[in-house]
Amino acid sequence: MKLSVIIVNYNVKYFLEVCVHSVQRATQGMDAEIIVVDNNSTDGSIQMLADKFPGVVRIENKHNAGFGKANNQGVAIAKGEYILFLNPDTVMPEDFFRKMLAYMDAHPEAGSIGPKLLDGKGQFAPDGKKSFPSLSVAIFKTTGINKLFSKSPYFNKYYAVHISEDETAAVDVLSGCCMLVRASILPQIGGAFDEDYFMYCEDVDLSYRIQKAGHQNIYYPEVSLIHYKGESTRKATLSYVRIFNEALSTFVKKHYSKNNARLFILFINIGIVLRAILSAAKQVLKVLRMPMFDALIMLGTLWFMKEFWVVHVKNIEPIPRNSVLATFPVYIALWVASLYINGVYDQSYRGLRVIRGMVIGTVLILAYYGLLQPGLRYSRAIIIFSGISGTVIMLALHEVLYRLGIFKFIPYDKLPRKAVIVADEYNYNETANTLRRVNYAPDVNGRIATNDTKGSALAALYELKPYLFTAGINEVIFCVNGLTYAQILQKMQQCGNGYEYKIHLQGSQSFVGSNSSHTAGDLYTLDKRFNLSKFSQLRNKRILDAGMAFIFLLTWPFLLFLVKNGLQFWVNCWLVLTGQRTWVGYTSNHEHMPAIRASILPAYFIAEDYEPAPEITAQLDSIYAQQYSAGADLTLILKNFKYLGMKPKKILQK
Repeated sequence: MKLSVIIVNYNVKYFLEVCVHSVQRATQGMDAEIIVVDNNSTDGSIQMLADKFPGVVRIENKHNAGFGKANNQGVAIAKGEYILFLNPDTVMPEDFFRKMLAYMDAHPEAGSIGPKLLDGKGQFAPDGKKSFPSLSVAIFKTTGINKLFSKSPYFNKYYAVHISEDETAAVDVLSGCCMLVRASILPQIGGAFDEDYFMYCEDVDLSYRIQKAGHQNIYYPEVSLIHYKGESTRKATLSYVRIFNEALSTFVKKHYSKNNARLFILFINIGIVLRAILSAAKQVLKVLRMPMFDALIMLGTLWFMKEFWVVHVKNIEPIPRNSVLATFPVYIALWVASLYINGVYDQSYRGLRVIRGMVIGTVLILAYYGLLQPGLRYSRAIIIFSGISGTVIMLALHEVLYRLGIFKFIPYDKLPRKAVIVADEYNYNETANTLRRVNYAPDVNGRIATNDTKGSALAALYELKPYLFTAGINEVIFCVNGLTYAQILQKMQQCGNGYEYKIHLQGSQSFVGSNSSHTAGDLYTLDKRFNLSKFSQLRNKRILDAGMAFIFLLTWPFLLFLVKNGLQFWVNCWLVLTGQRTWVGYTSNHEHMPAIRASILPAYFIAEDYEPAPEITAQLDSIYAQQYSAGADLTLILKNFKYLGMKPKKILQK
């Protein structure tokens, strides 16, 4: 057998579907096998393979064995002269293996070969070629200095920038996302992947052993491959930093001398700490940027109103600085907290939430003002006019900063994105009908022909680039039936990174793609979308739970006779207030639905002497999770009020 393709999968069913389809096209007419090692996915990946790709060899692990070990399981049964280690979030053109294998057959000195990598917008991704982690390379990489000087062969040696992206050359390290290896050399170098690495640096270790055995690692840009989740998508979280550091330390201890390894790891740890601090600061600023800006607006507005009121309206003595310092921070905190609770800082932005948040915040501040001692109560008018003025200024500046690209929220009333579908007429109709049933899908302008004959389409394929610009299109959806993957890659590169791209297989329930090299792969899918999976809805649910529990505890003596079990009602209030329970939730466990706390009430109106069948409650639970809003919880609580003394169900979503 000429070729074995090994793909390790973990919960990326729709990306895997496109990947395997592209591999099958590229191996057509070849003596080849595809092996998928699944690391205990729960998204239906195995069933999808069985249904759509019955010829694929499947290894089904009962736990997540990690990248290296799973690949070795594939190697153990592989029969090919060459073995390709391939990530499931990749797409290859039809001539991929013809060119790669031809090069390997003609160059026996090559032990492995890797393609030019493209991100989800068809643009060059640098992680297809890298250098071994010398001390300087590791420090510049772990501290992020290589990003500041991305074109420098010295500072960014990690990505081997001394070699052009279009130059075929021997390099130190190839990317493990797509690495073709000559099977005969694996016994010489101690096998494929070292299982001491659970994640990251396995490709560095394998490349090092191949080179050390006298073989070359060839970067071969004559062939391109889309990799949706490249290195740039690995967020600079403390978890990633820790795992990457451990993997790098494992490599250094294994291949470097003991003294050099100690010094190496010391400097790496220093770099990791600095990187972690900077990353944490960046994340904090990213989250708090808008609230801090609004706090500054309100501080400026309050200060201006105070001065204007004292000097130009009342002509009185200045307000003592101590009074200002004692009250202004509280006022600003109440306004910002009210804006947060009202969803102003959610990804989907709506001006009405700003107005609502400022009104509620102003009312809360006036209530707080009434509780202050006389020396701190200088004027309600300052609070009211500051609230009104601050709202107007805030709305205006939010809009300006959004237009400048400083604030990244999505306006609530933003027009849907405009898309075109590249397909023949039959596949266009099928794809457009599928897209209409997808959540958050763009508006479809029409069809682009799959060849240079326009016919009934908006434009011929060769006119795609100028048409996208002229029509103000945001997104291109390629229907694979009628197109080759090579055409898709070519058009993505030709049209550039100003657009988003999705790939759709006929009969598939998804449209896969990636909006940039800085985002993980994303997709449109017919799978159910749950409102309860959104952070903003979970926050609102918790606020409602705690707020209602607090009110019920304060008024418990008066509500005691309105519920069936007054004592249990009191216990339930404390359970909800302390976060151990929620007022409304699921009737039973659902692994496929968002996890929430065990509930007091079910997600339906309770009727005396009637218990819905399990299939009915399961359906109602699903509808509740899909369509959740805080208002739905409030309605269920009020309608089922007398049952608030029920014993909590012993169901905890995990």
